[in-house]
Amino acid sequence: MSRRFAFVAPLAALALVSAPAMAQNSSLPSCDHLNYRSNFRLNGADQHLALAEGGKSDPHGEIVHALQLLDQARTAGGVDQATLWYMYARAYVENHDLVGADSAWTKAEAATDANCRAQIGRLRYNQWVPLFNAALEQVNSGHQDSALVMFRRANGIFRGRPDAYSQMANLFEQTTPPQDDSAIKYFRLAAGSTADPRYADAREEALFNVGRLIQRRVSDTAGIHAEAQQRGVTDSAVKDARLHATQAAYEDVLKLRPRDMAAQASLAGVMTSLHEADQAKMVYDSMLAHADSVDPGDLFDAAVPLIRSEQYTLAAQFIERGLTRDRCDRTALYNLANAYMGAKDTTHLMGAALRLMAVDPMNRSSLQLLARAYQDMGNRDSTLRVLLRADSLPWEISTITLDTGDTTATLHAMVTNLQSQQLKGFRLTVQFVNAACEQVTSQTVEVPDLNASGSPGQAYDFTLTGAGRGILGWKYVTN
Repeated sequence: MSRRFAFVAPLAALALVSAPAMAQNSSLPSCDHLNYRSNFRLNGADQHLALAEGGKSDPHGEIVHALQLLDQARTAGGVDQATLWYMYARAYVENHDLVGADSAWTKAEAATDANCRAQIGRLRYNQWVPLFNAALEQVNSGHQDSALVMFRRANGIFRGRPDAYSQMANLFEQTTPPQDDSAIKYFRLAAGSTADPRYADAREEALFNVGRLIQRRVSDTAGIHAEAQQRGVTDSAVKDARLHATQAAYEDVLKLRPRDMAAQASLAGVMTSLHEADQAKMVYDSMLAHADSVDPGDLFDAAVPLIRSEQYTLAAQFIERGLTRDRCDRTALYNLANAYMGAKDTTHLMGAALRLMAVDPMNRSSLQLLARAYQDMGNRDSTLRVLLRADSLPWEISTITLDTGDTTATLHAMVTNLQSQQLKGFRLTVQFVNAACEQVTSQTVEVPDLNASGSPGQAYDFTLTGAGRGILGWKYVTN
C-alpha cells in the first residue's frame, strides 16, 4: 500500500519517567499500602536497600544483607507478599539482575492492587529505557545482532509498549534472507503489548505488517509446496490457509481502525483471491463511497488485485478516482490503460494511453499500449506507425525510486540505450510535478555517450533532488 515500512536511522532515544515529577501529582500511581515497618526483617532489609540506593561505599554488601533478611522473612512467613516481593525486586535491580527483578515484580503484581501495579509498571519502564536506547545505538551503528540482544533484554523487564517488539520485527525482516516468521511473531507481540490508546497507531501498523508479511508468503510457491509435502496436503490447501490467515490479520487491523483504507484495500484483494466476490465487492463499494478521503496510492494499489482477477471496470474506477488527486502517476496510468484494454473499452483505452504518453513518451510499454488503442479502433496505419516508433526507439528511461517529502523529492532514474550502436550524449530536463501534473521545479541531466545495447556502459543512472512543496511525480523533455 502507500505506507512506508523502511527502517529509519538514526532512531530517537526515549526518556525515563521522573520519580520526583510523579510525586508532585498525588493521583499518579504509588504503592503506599506496602507494609514493612511492622516486621523487623522487612524493616531491616528496607534500611539496607536505602543505603545501597543512596550510593553508600559498599552497596553490594548492603544488598547481600537485604537479601538475607528477605530470605529469612519469606521462610518465617506471616509477611505481606506484595511488600516482600516488591522489596526483592528493589534488591535485584540494585544488583543489576533484571531477570530476578522481573520475577519478583510479577509476584508482587499478583498480590497487590491496580494502583501499585501501575507504579511497578513505571519502575519496569525506567529499567527498560536504558536498554532500549542502547539497542537503538546498536541499530544506528549497523550492529543488528547486538541490537537484537539488547531489545530482548529490554523486553524481559517491560512489555507494555510496542516499540522494542516492532524494532525487532523490522530487523528480522531486513536480514538476508528475510526471517518473516520471526518478524510476524514480533509484530504480533507489538500489537498485543498494550491497550493504551496512545499507542494505537503503532499497534495498527504492527497488525498491518502481520497481514503484509503473511500475504507475502502466499506468493512463495516453493515454500507452499514444501509445507504441503510436509503436511501431506495439496499446495492449494496451504495457499488457502495462508490467504485466510492474511484475511484474519487485516480484519484485526479494521477492528482497531475501521476506516483504515489501506487495510480495507488489502482485505478486499485477499477476498478476491479467495473467490469471496460478494464480500470483496462490499469492501470495494465502501472504499469508493469514501474515495475522496482515501490516499490516492491506496486507490491505485486496490486496483492491482482487481486487474489480476479480471475485474477491469472496477479497477479502472479506483484508478480514475486516485488520478483526480495525483494526475501524473505513471504506474497508475499504465495500469489504467491495461484495465481499459481488459475491459475492451476502446475509447477510454485511447484516452489513458495518450495520458501515459504525455508523461512517459520514451517508453516502449507506453507506445505499445497506444498502438493497441489504435488497433482496437481499427486504425491500421496509426497502429503500424506507433509500433515502428517503438521498435526504433533510441533510448528508454525508467524510475528506480522516487522519494517525496513535504518540501523536497529525490528521483533515482536510469536512461538505457536501446540501439545496437553507440548513442550520442544529450541533455534531459526532468520536471518535478504536483498533484495536478504542473511543474514545481526542474533539473537538467547531461546524459553521456552510451555504449551499444547489450554491452557494458549501455545505461546511465542519475539522482536528482527537486525543492518545492507538493511534489508527487515527474516527467521529462529532451533539449
